[in-house]
Amino acid sequence: MLLGITGFVIIIAMVYLLLKEKAIPISVFVLLPIVGALINGFGAVEITTFVKEGCAKVWPMAALFVFTVTFFDVMGDAGLFDKVVEHSVKMAKGNVTGVLLAIFAIATIASLAADSPSTYLIVMVPLLPLVKKLNIRVSSAMLVTCMAISVMNLLPWGGAVNRACITVGIDSAVMWKPLIPVQVFGWFCALIAVFFISNGEKKRDAGIQNESDDVLSVKMASSAEAEALKRPKLLGFNIALTVLVFVLLFTTDLPNYFIFMCGCVLVLMVNYPDAKQQKERINEHAADSLISVATVLSAGVLVGVLNNSGMITAMANMIINFLPDSMGPYLHLIFGFFGGFIGLGVNPDPLYYGLLPILIEVTSNFGVSPESVAYALMIGGDSIFTLSPVIAGTYMALTVSGLSYKEHMRRSLMPLWILGLLMLGFAMVIGLVTF
Repeated sequence: MLLGITGFVIIIAMVYLLLKEKAIPISVFVLLPIVGALINGFGAVEITTFVKEGCAKVWPMAALFVFTVTFFDVMGDAGLFDKVVEHSVKMAKGNVTGVLLAIFAIATIASLAADSPSTYLIVMVPLLPLVKKLNIRVSSAMLVTCMAISVMNLLPWGGAVNRACITVGIDSAVMWKPLIPVQVFGWFCALIAVFFISNGEKKRDAGIQNESDDVLSVKMASSAEAEALKRPKLLGFNIALTVLVFVLLFTTDLPNYFIFMCGCVLVLMVNYPDAKQQKERINEHAADSLISVATVLSAGVLVGVLNNSGMITAMANMIINFLPDSMGPYLHLIFGFFGGFIGLGVNPDPLYYGLLPILIEVTSNFGVSPESVAYALMIGGDSIFTLSPVIAGTYMALTVSGLSYKEHMRRSLMPLWILGLLMLGFAMVIGLVTF
């Protein structure tokens, strides 16, 4: 009982402190789980083991942050994105809806890889200057991106479907096919939402009312130092290198951090051959990646302690035991309904490998199929995963967008949850989720 209560207190305190900006994620992710583990009688050796196992799972993402942030920052120094923004501004001509639709389309295509960090990079890095130039809230652009990611993450190679299939014992392709109508429905719901978001931005005077306005000027002000770093003669090489990096991301099994590591070395060596210049570029952008890397490693502490101490399982059992027996046939619907919020504090692994088996076991006594339970948890739990503070991809989103966690959460939480509920309701209508 104490273990479960501690887990709930940790998650509630974590979300409260982050939303109220009372503490930075690093402090919350390290101190809260360690204190919770000590309260439950775990010793220093056991906690150290928990931390090691948790950090071992996230260090590749931490390495990815170092090299992706440096890679794109240096590409920005060299002027790679200047032309993209210039042409985009000319084409958009203040069309807020067009820009947001483009973000949604690009995010949809990029999400085919079911790799949210890559999607954030592909969408936000080149288009963020345009979003700001048109006075569109960055949080709205991120919301549009997250809606596409949430829908597309239900692909058979996506994390939610893969984990659920392992638990249920069904091939991912077989389990995915009935999900296709739900995805299509969710995609069109998200598409409609883009127009509402666009109208909201227009009411805030986003866009350009006068084409002669300075905002349309493609001559971007920059300092003499910034101009000295531009490499217009190497634009072709930089574009080719960037394309190659993403081709390797989507078509090979090479670790993402290794691909960006090699890309980072090449962009530095070719654009800034002098060793002194290379050091200056790395030092200039070190602060951008340091906080993200530290946050991801700290999240590994949180995940490691919650998972390995048994807090997650204890929390799930507490919820199930407190519910009246009459709720048994609807237990999977309840968890589907609140699944997104559960995912805010629970890593996908314990969600699908720890909680899902318990739900399947309990609901089987009421004639509910394992597949129905899995679909409910997948659709509901997937809805808000892009906001989860225990998933490293969230910090990639915050890094490339410049948003605070509070800004991201306030803008996206309710729309993403509603999108998930609409998809869950549609799954019930077509008989995919039964009770």
